[in-house]
Amino acid sequence: MNSIKNKIELVKIPVEVDNEDLRIVFESNAFGYQTVVDIKDKLIESSQLKNVLIEFETPEAAKQVAKSASFKFDFGNGEVLLRPVLYIENIVPKNNSKQDKIEDKSFKKDLEQLHTCWIGNIPDKHGAKKLEEFFKKQTETITDQIHSIKLVLNEKHKKYQCFINLYSPSDAQLVVEHFNGSKMENVVLESKLRSQKSGETNANSQSDSDSDSSEFDAESVCGEANKEGKYGKTFRVHRSKHFKSLIKKHMDDFRLKVGDDVSVKENVSRKGNLNFKVVANSEQKLAEIMHQLNTNMKVVRKKIKLSAKEYALVQNLKSELIQIKPNKCKDYLSIYLEDRSNTVVVEFFDSGDKILRREYFKYLNQIEKYWDEKIELEKEILISDSDQFEYFKLYLNNKTDLKYTVQKIGKNFKVNLTGKKIHLDKFGWSELAKQIRVVNFTSEIKNKGIISYMNFKLRRFKSELEKDDIILCYDKIEAGSATYSFRIVSSLDSREVQRKAHEVMSYFEKAKLLVVSFDNASLVKQIEQDIQSMNLTDLDFKYREDKKKFFVNSADENALNLAKLIIESKRQK
Repeated sequence: MNSIKNKIELVKIPVEVDNEDLRIVFESNAFGYQTVVDIKDKLIESSQLKNVLIEFETPEAAKQVAKSASFKFDFGNGEVLLRPVLYIENIVPKNNSKQDKIEDKSFKKDLEQLHTCWIGNIPDKHGAKKLEEFFKKQTETITDQIHSIKLVLNEKHKKYQCFINLYSPSDAQLVVEHFNGSKMENVVLESKLRSQKSGETNANSQSDSDSDSSEFDAESVCGEANKEGKYGKTFRVHRSKHFKSLIKKHMDDFRLKVGDDVSVKENVSRKGNLNFKVVANSEQKLAEIMHQLNTNMKVVRKKIKLSAKEYALVQNLKSELIQIKPNKCKDYLSIYLEDRSNTVVVEFFDSGDKILRREYFKYLNQIEKYWDEKIELEKEILISDSDQFEYFKLYLNNKTDLKYTVQKIGKNFKVNLTGKKIHLDKFGWSELAKQIRVVNFTSEIKNKGIISYMNFKLRRFKSELEKDDIILCYDKIEAGSATYSFRIVSSLDSREVQRKAHEVMSYFEKAKLLVVSFDNASLVKQIEQDIQSMNLTDLDFKYREDKKKFFVNSADENALNLAKLIIESKRQK
């Protein structure tokens, strides 16, 4: 059965997730800048979800991606938790109790990663079921990526607490702002962010708008109109400092689209954020408008934390990073440095345009790869095993563009690696060291006449195997020895190591020595050239002038006969 091992699968993800956006993610620094060859998807469950099959250039790339833990992916309409798993064609995993336990543990781990909006001081007048429907409806005006909603009644105080579990921290923050300070039955609600792990709550910051205390904001949550029968709420654009003129332009366009039924006016903010007062003729219309604004008018931020040395080098590249901004969304991007935290910050004004959002993620990949290819760093590794050290050197020479120096400290090898950051990040020595195996072999010498040839052939075997990241270690076989020993150092599985060892031992069992007398030394060079022209690679031949004889070794009977024919044809002349 041929199994394709260079693919990963994403199971049951929303159909809205764009395959090209997935390509950008898996070709990013987070996964070692892998190359995605192909992406295919298949709709399931009434076309609401799909399975996605992603093919990489090599099996190693797919394995590296599959090793990663689950991660959150923003696809525009919200966030989804993605779990890449290695896909092996024609093999269907079995469902058993052990697998169920693993999935259960994974589910519990997911719960720890959720972001919870806590709402308190809820009056006990409508019952848990109606309250849950109400909070669900209100939250859906902000995001549809809701994990769960739970209400808890305090019998003593006749008050409810509501816990809204969300996948995205930004969504949780928006929900907190939506409910905090709003009124229900003339009771002011309190809302905070709550950690799933610790159960602690962090007080939400108070409103930064000068006019957020209006009755619109307080009463829109519970669906009550003001005296004029209109509904209103303040829409706040966080982190708007670098995009104010662009946001105002988009808001002007938005006003023209929504028409006269909706009023959108700019408010002055004490903290520099842009605030807009949104007023509509109905609660439903207001909810629709707020959802559109939250979805299509926000500033997203990516912080890239660096070491002090990396940051010092990146500072010199800032002007170049600005220059490589994609032309399509130059005005929608801002990049700046935070010296105190050694952080590069990239901000993007997300107007809901799918093409611009994709360009933003491409730019994130581009800048990280840009400096990874420019920055040269050092890394120190300590190796205590001599066989591992030999394998380390072989692997570096075969697979990487890294340079190294070695200092011997007792029995240990202190290795100082230098190279581009992109190559250092890809070189995972600790993982590789775990895979290295050393296997010893001993075999009987059945034909003592080929011992000299065996030493020659072991050198050739060693050279050939090193091309495949395999080290063959052996001691010189002395004349008259009854056995010979060698060991194989590699990262191959035990079955493959046994197969390689069998090839070596099987060869020497078949190897033969051919001795042909030849007196005319002047023709020796011509014979050697004739044999070499036949491309008989599995053949060792040597002329001993003191003995006037050709000594020819090979495990290939046809090669021996052909060499003998060439020598004897020259001898007859």
